[in-house]
Amino acid sequence: MLAIILLPLGIILGIAKVLITRLDLLNSLMAGAVPIFLTRNMGLDEKTSWIIFGVAALVAFILQHMFKIGKILLGIWGCVAVGILCYLFRDSSPYTTRIITAGVGMVIAVVMNFGFWMLED
Repeated sequence: MLAIILLPLGIILGIAKVLITRLDLLNSLMAGAVPIFLTRNMGLDEKTSWIIFGVAALVAFILQHMFKIGKILLGIWGCVAVGILCYLFRDSSPYTTRIITAGVGMVIAVVMNFGFWMLED
């Protein structure tokens, strides 16, 4: 019974660990979400949306590893996306708390991106 509860938790924590230790993947996933947000009202079916997401994430991943400007731009986008997600996390919080949370999240993302790319090169 305990294994039924711990297995999904272990899977989720494993995925989170991979995304935190491989920020290039996380930045690519964040960039892959952009076309989905831009086309969400176009009436596309779910399969097409997943294909668009996958292609955009793959292109972003390749660009990060081929060009230094790709690393910089997608790192910046990843930090902005983290800030947006931190801001939207709790709608019931006061405005200043949400802004501070977004700022802290972005600073942490900047430090992690800088450390990831500096250690890789």
